[in-house]
Amino acid sequence: MDNLWLNKYQAERSGKPCLLPRQIQTDHGWVWEGKWTGGPEPVCDILLTFTRCRVLGCPVGPREAPAAYLYKQSEPTQFRYIPFWARFIEQINLSQATELEKAVLARRRGDGVRPIGGR
Repeated sequence: MDNLWLNKYQAERSGKPCLLPRQIQTDHGWVWEGKWTGGPEPVCDILLTFTRCRVLGCPVGPREAPAAYLYKQSEPTQFRYIPFWARFIEQINLSQATELEKAVLARRRGDGVRPIGGR
């Protein structure tokens, strides 16, 4: 698959939501949060990269467009917006999931509308 990372102009024109992550300090230390731009947060249990979708048994379809983009400040090129695809827990092989992915899935389960027909 071609590299689907976008630059700022392409990400804005895509019409897809983009997450701009940042760390904030709380009473319990530094935590990650983010601000969604370009649209509302996608309805799903987890957002995954192309490779993680394949590893977790829910590969990206040939014409499936990304659900959102994540801004990666440390990327040295102008293409700093990484594509992510929306997935629900029912689509994922949990035996291959990392502990962090399992924690996100446990927290987000039922946090939105399930697609019709389970997909």
